[in-house]
Amino acid sequence: MMLPTLASSYLAWHYSIGLVDCLRLLANFLWFIYHFFSVPEVVRTLFSPWRRLGESYRVGFHPERVLEAFIVNTLMRLVGFVIRLIWLMVAIVAIIVTFILGLLVMLVFLTAPAVIIASFAIGFYLLFLV
Repeated sequence: MMLPTLASSYLAWHYSIGLVDCLRLLANFLWFIYHFFSVPEVVRTLFSPWRRLGESYRVGFHPERVLEAFIVNTLMRLVGFVIRLIWLMVAIVAIIVTFILGLLVMLVFLTAPAVIIASFAIGFYLLFLV
Protein backbone atom coordinates (compact mmCIF):
# COMPACT_ATOMS: atom_id res chain seq x y z
CA MET A 1 0.00 0.00 0.00
CA MET A 2 2.72 2.44 0.90
CA LEU A 3 4.86 1.81 -2.20
CA PRO A 4 2.39 3.32 -4.74
CA THR A 5 1.98 6.37 -2.51
CA LEU A 6 5.75 6.73 -2.15
CA ALA A 7 6.30 6.33 -5.88
CA SER A 8 3.62 8.86 -6.79
CA SER A 9 4.95 11.32 -4.20
CA TYR A 10 8.46 10.89 -5.54
CA LEU A 11 7.39 11.40 -9.13
CA ALA A 12 5.36 14.47 -8.14
CA TRP A 13 8.42 15.91 -6.40
CA HIS A 14 10.79 14.88 -9.19
CA TYR A 15 8.84 16.59 -11.96
CA SER A 16 7.83 19.70 -9.98
CA ILE A 17 10.13 20.86 -7.18
CA GLY A 18 13.11 18.78 -8.32
CA LEU A 19 12.86 20.06 -11.88
CA VAL A 20 12.60 23.68 -10.74
CA ASP A 21 15.60 23.22 -8.45
CA CYS A 22 17.58 21.70 -11.30
CA LEU A 23 16.77 24.72 -13.48
CA ARG A 24 17.81 27.06 -10.66
CA LEU A 25 21.08 25.18 -10.35
CA LEU A 26 21.79 25.66 -14.05
CA ALA A 27 20.93 29.36 -13.74
CA ASN A 28 23.30 29.68 -10.77
CA PHE A 29 26.12 28.04 -12.72
CA LEU A 30 25.56 30.42 -15.65
CA TRP A 31 25.42 33.42 -13.30
CA PHE A 32 28.68 32.31 -11.65
CA ILE A 33 30.55 31.93 -14.94
CA TYR A 34 29.21 35.26 -16.21
CA HIS A 35 30.50 37.04 -13.13
CA PHE A 36 33.67 34.93 -12.79
CA PHE A 37 34.84 36.21 -16.15
CA SER A 38 33.66 39.76 -15.25
CA VAL A 39 31.84 40.10 -18.55
CA PRO A 40 30.22 43.51 -17.79
CA GLU A 41 33.53 44.95 -16.56
CA VAL A 42 35.47 43.62 -19.55
CA VAL A 43 32.92 44.96 -22.02
CA ARG A 44 32.92 48.36 -20.31
CA THR A 45 36.74 48.61 -20.44
CA LEU A 46 37.21 46.95 -23.82
CA PHE A 47 39.14 49.89 -25.32
CA SER A 48 41.08 50.85 -22.19
CA PRO A 49 44.87 50.58 -22.18
CA TRP A 50 46.31 47.30 -20.96
CA ARG A 51 47.03 47.54 -17.22
CA ARG A 52 46.74 51.33 -17.49
CA LEU A 53 50.11 51.49 -19.23
CA GLY A 54 50.79 54.50 -21.36
CA GLU A 55 52.76 57.67 -21.83
CA SER A 56 51.65 61.08 -20.66
CA TYR A 57 51.70 64.02 -22.99
CA ARG A 58 54.31 66.62 -22.05
CA VAL A 59 53.77 70.34 -21.81
CA GLY A 60 55.04 72.29 -24.75
CA PHE A 61 55.20 71.67 -28.44
CA HIS A 62 57.43 68.67 -29.16
CA PRO A 63 56.03 66.85 -32.17
CA GLU A 64 58.27 63.79 -31.77
CA ARG A 65 57.27 63.34 -28.10
CA VAL A 66 53.59 63.83 -28.87
CA LEU A 67 53.83 61.24 -31.66
CA GLU A 68 55.76 58.88 -29.39
CA ALA A 69 53.13 59.15 -26.65
CA PHE A 70 50.34 58.71 -29.20
CA ILE A 71 51.90 55.55 -30.65
CA VAL A 72 52.59 54.00 -27.23
CA ASN A 73 49.07 54.82 -26.00
CA THR A 74 47.52 53.43 -29.17
CA LEU A 75 49.54 50.22 -28.90
CA MET A 76 48.56 49.76 -25.24
CA ARG A 77 44.90 50.22 -26.12
CA LEU A 78 45.27 47.73 -28.97
CA VAL A 79 46.95 45.19 -26.68
CA GLY A 80 44.21 45.73 -24.08
CA PHE A 81 41.52 45.29 -26.73
CA VAL A 82 43.01 42.03 -28.05
CA ILE A 83 43.50 40.50 -24.59
CA ARG A 84 40.02 41.50 -23.42
CA LEU A 85 38.50 40.22 -26.65
CA ILE A 86 40.19 36.84 -26.15
CA TRP A 87 38.95 36.83 -22.54
CA LEU A 88 35.40 37.51 -23.75
CA MET A 89 35.64 34.67 -26.26
CA VAL A 90 36.78 32.29 -23.50
CA ALA A 91 33.86 33.49 -21.35
CA ILE A 92 31.37 32.92 -24.17
CA VAL A 93 32.73 29.42 -24.79
CA ALA A 94 32.54 28.63 -21.06
CA ILE A 95 28.95 29.87 -20.90
CA ILE A 96 27.94 27.84 -23.96
CA VAL A 97 29.65 24.68 -22.66
CA THR A 98 28.00 25.13 -19.26
CA PHE A 99 24.60 25.62 -20.90
CA ILE A 100 24.97 22.51 -23.07
CA LEU A 101 26.17 20.40 -20.14
CA GLY A 102 23.29 21.76 -18.07
CA LEU A 103 20.82 20.70 -20.76
CA LEU A 104 22.37 17.23 -20.80
CA VAL A 105 22.03 17.00 -17.01
CA MET A 106 18.41 18.11 -17.34
CA LEU A 107 17.82 15.37 -19.91
CA VAL A 108 19.34 12.77 -17.58
CA PHE A 109 17.30 14.17 -14.70
CA LEU A 110 14.06 13.98 -16.69
CA THR A 111 14.64 10.44 -17.89
CA ALA A 112 16.13 9.03 -14.65
CA PRO A 113 12.91 7.50 -13.23
CA ALA A 114 12.09 5.74 -16.50
CA VAL A 115 15.67 4.50 -16.88
CA ILE A 116 15.70 3.14 -13.32
CA ILE A 117 12.39 1.31 -13.77
CA ALA A 118 13.48 -0.06 -17.16
CA SER A 119 16.79 -1.22 -15.68
CA PHE A 120 15.02 -3.14 -12.93
CA ALA A 121 12.60 -4.68 -15.43
CA ILE A 122 15.40 -5.76 -17.77
CA GLY A 123 17.41 -7.06 -14.83
CA PHE A 124 14.52 -9.20 -13.55
CA TYR A 125 13.83 -10.41 -17.07
CA LEU A 126 17.45 -11.44 -17.59
CA LEU A 127 17.70 -12.94 -14.11
CA PHE A 128 14.57 -15.07 -14.08
CA LEU A 129 13.36 -15.59 -17.64
CA VAL A 130 16.53 -16.20 -19.63
